[in-house]
Amino acid sequence: MPENVGTTAVNAQPDSANESAFRRAPVDLTIVIPTFNERENVREIVKRLDRSLKGICWEAIFVDDCSKDGTGDVVREVASIDSRIRLILRHNRRGLSSAVVEGALAATAEFVAVMDGDLQHDEGVLPQLYAAVAKGDADISLASRFLTADGADGLSSKTRHQISNTGIKLANLLFGLKLTDPLTGFFVIRRSVVVSALPELSEIGFKVLLDFITAARPAPKVVEVPFKFRERVHGESKLDNRVMYDFFLFFVEKKISPFLPLPARFLSFALINSFGILIHLAALSIALNLFSVPFQSAVLVATVIAMAFNYWANNALTYRDRRLKGLKFYLGFLVFAGFSSVGIIANVGVASMMHEQYDGLFYLVPAALGALLTVVWNYVVTLAFVWGQDRAKGRFLANFRSLTSRSKPISTTHQARTQA
Repeated sequence: MPENVGTTAVNAQPDSANESAFRRAPVDLTIVIPTFNERENVREIVKRLDRSLKGICWEAIFVDDCSKDGTGDVVREVASIDSRIRLILRHNRRGLSSAVVEGALAATAEFVAVMDGDLQHDEGVLPQLYAAVAKGDADISLASRFLTADGADGLSSKTRHQISNTGIKLANLLFGLKLTDPLTGFFVIRRSVVVSALPELSEIGFKVLLDFITAARPAPKVVEVPFKFRERVHGESKLDNRVMYDFFLFFVEKKISPFLPLPARFLSFALINSFGILIHLAALSIALNLFSVPFQSAVLVATVIAMAFNYWANNALTYRDRRLKGLKFYLGFLVFAGFSSVGIIANVGVASMMHEQYDGLFYLVPAALGALLTVVWNYVVTLAFVWGQDRAKGRFLANFRSLTSRSKPISTTHQARTQA
């Protein structure tokens, strides 16, 4: 076959006569809109953006976590007739922070706006947010709900008010900030700031702005713009009391990362397993002292009880962005128990050996050491095969490396970071 056969289409470039057909005006602003089950809002958002951003060349990237209500299909329909609209459809993974990061990395513009897909953010404020960053006055401009007396009226309940107020006070206190709304989800940021923050991003929870502010180097200059938070039209709030748990993990990760660079998900897993160890020891004491169960049997019973607690708590907290429900919850527990059985065997073996060899040693010590041996093993295998993004065997080694290298479990995000 001649050498040049089949190469023309691959290497062809548009000639000068047709080159203009491939060009479009430079994009000034990219709006990243994470969505989940918000199909009713898509067309209205696009209409409002078109009305509010006159004179600004913009594009909107909807990052949809495979909504069951067909949100992605609606975005695709709109994109088919409006070239400014783009869709990133994520399969088998969820999370607002990671969605924002993926959308920002895919942005064409240097300036990236982030707003919710529930119509609570006033798109009319976008030109002011954009101008503050584009003119060089700031690296990040955020829309604050608390610069006006009625700005936060759109919060749906007293609980949401309390969670927001508590989080804001903690954020300012713990990270040395002086912002009225560091937890807002409505802001404009330079894409270069996003890229600079990538190595230190936590990507947990819902408060990605605070993540950008604390991770970017050098520290970004931030300005605030007042806006009124609207009432929710469609959908349900994703904010609940577990956000405070995420905030706690976020703080711990940020403070220990200079000394011990461990991902927040592992910290959560280890913390829950620490409580599991306490449950293990309590169950062991009860079995030995109240029921006179033989030591090996008592360790086995205590380990199984602790394992059930660990599975339930990690499903509810550590992996709440991908938590298992219904039949999948019970099937997941079977898989969890199967892989954890290796750790259980090691636990019982080590505890029994030390108990026999060091008869004078208090029995709780070998039991605790045996339980600690299971933590890392359980984290690696369950992340790969129970709550993993996929079930591929190759993820096992990748998850193990993430424990020491701070690699994130979302492979596409990791690849995007490398390219950035």
